[in-house]
Formats: sequence, C-alpha cells, structure tokens
Amino acid sequence: IFCAECISTCLACPTCRTAFGEGACKPLRDCNRPLMRMIHNLQVWCPYHAESKFVPPDEDESADDTEIVEDVDEPAAKKKRVDSCDWSGSYSDLLAKHLAMCEHHFVPCPRGCGRQVRRGGLEAHAPVCAKNFETCKLCHEAVRVGDMSQHRQDKAELHVQLLEARLAERGDGGDLQRSLERIHERLANLESARVQPSLPAPSIWRWTVTNMPARLAATPKGRSIVSPGAYLCGHGPFKMKYYPNGNSQAPHGMSSLFCEGPAYLAARMRFSVGDWSQSSRRFHSYGSAQGYRLGPPVPIAVDSVTIVMELLQIEAFSETR
Repeated sequence: IFCAECISTCLACPTCRTAFGEGACKPLRDCNRPLMRMIHNLQVWCPYHAESKFVPPDEDESADDTEIVEDVDEPAAKKKRVDSCDWSGSYSDLLAKHLAMCEHHFVPCPRGCGRQVRRGGLEAHAPVCAKNFETCKLCHEAVRVGDMSQHRQDKAELHVQLLEARLAERGDGGDLQRSLERIHERLANLESARVQPSLPAPSIWRWTVTNMPARLAATPKGRSIVSPGAYLCGHGPFKMKYYPNGNSQAPHGMSSLFCEGPAYLAARMRFSVGDWSQSSRRFHSYGSAQGYRLGPPVPIAVDSVTIVMELLQIEAFSETR
C-alpha cells in the first residue's frame, strides 16, 4: 500500500522494483475493501492536536495570520503548541466531516489572494488581504480599496515629482507642462489652507484571545501572545503583545500589554483589557513597542479575553510612508 501522491511519480514498485504497466496501480477501495474499512475505522487525532507532529506545508507563509507564543530562551522545536484542536475520532469522520469545519485547518483565502489561512483566522486576515488593496498607477503604492482619493491628496506632491521626471525623460512639453503648472497652483492653495483630515473608519480593533486557561499555563512570566497584524484608519500594520502573567519587568501579579505600529505615525491610543482601560495623554511613535502595565492576570476560570485598541488622534506623519 502506497500513498497515491507519492506513487504517482514512480515508474516501478518501490518494494520489488517491478516496472509498472498501464493500470498497475489501483485505488485501495477497488482492490481491498475490507482493508479500506479497517483504515477508516482507525481512531485518530486532528492533525492540529497539541500532541500531533504534523506541520502544515504553508505554516511559514501564514504566520502573520496566526497567534504564536514567543520565548527567546526556548528553542523553537520545544515550544508547546497552544492554539490546538482536541478533536479525536475515526479516520473516515476526519476526512468526511471534521476537516471541513476545523477552525485550525488551512483553507485558501476566499478573496483569491493566494494565501493559505487557518479557517479561524479568516476574519483577522481580511484587513491585510492583498485583495483589499489596489495599486496607485503613479507611485505604485498599495492602497486600501476606497482610499485612493485620500491617497492622491496625501501624495499629490510626490505624484507631481514623478510626472515631472517622466516628462523630462520624454523630452516633450506642451499640454502636459501646462497641466503640471495648474497642479502646482492647486497644491499651493491646498497647503495654505491645509487641515488634518478626519480619521476614516475603522479606528477600533478588537482582538479576542481564546482558551485562556491553557494559555496562562503555557505562557509564564516573560512570555507573550502576539496578535495578527491590523490596520486602523488606513495605517498599519499594528500588532499587540499580551503578557498574561506580565513581562520580565512587571511587578508580581501584574499582566502587560505592548503595541507596535508604523514608525511614521505619531498617535494617541486607548487600550482596554476586560475592566482595565488606559488612554495615552500624549502622542507616541509606535515604531518601537510601547508598553502598559495592566491589572491582575485574567482568572483561570475565564475562557477568553478581548483586547480593544482605539486610534484616538493622529498628530503628524513623516515624509515617507
């Protein structure tokens, strides 16, 4: 008995070296049905069980959409799988039912971006899906669908410079040169009456951490749970690091929360974890992670905790985004 995918590339039997003729390989269900029924009745775990050694082929490509546990002092091979499935049953049920509904199973992105994402991570993948962006024809920057007009206003000066460079390369003037002069005039008028644009939605992001009893046990002091990346008001990606038992500098009995975002953005944020809430009184640059001490760790009886991050106000942008 051989795996159909493996044997399909062989010209001869791997055991006896007899050359395969046409129709020599047959599905097991056609030549040995009793053995097929025995295999289907085998009791198995879900491939994503905590004790399973199965590694999904696209795990590395989909890392941004899954939650991982970090520990710089522990080798990657010894890290315990926390986000796991505890299903067990017959092999036939695994193929016919469970994999079609398992939240940990990798499925193609329904928007067609080509990524393989855990079924439970599709919602978190949506804000960063490539299909939610379009390319600017002038500067070739990826822009969220619906934000192109705001992008053209923010990048108007850069677009003019690019058009001037292309005009110089072509060596012709005429109508294009006159159009550029009109654009320069409009830019001057906009700059004189420039005000900070209102924040486009969404400005709030909710991240729910599930299976807290197992996570509290698997993430001792100094270890964190890392969120997927998310965009707020068209800016990002933002990521949060939650230390249920506190980071290495936290006092005993305190948990910690860190946020990291784009270096070009200075902003005021509000963070909420359960009954705890904290708003920044001044603007911070989240290019380097900013941290907050929270209240006591989540009680062991709580199954999940929701962390809310809200972008309150933007102070300034750097020249490069």
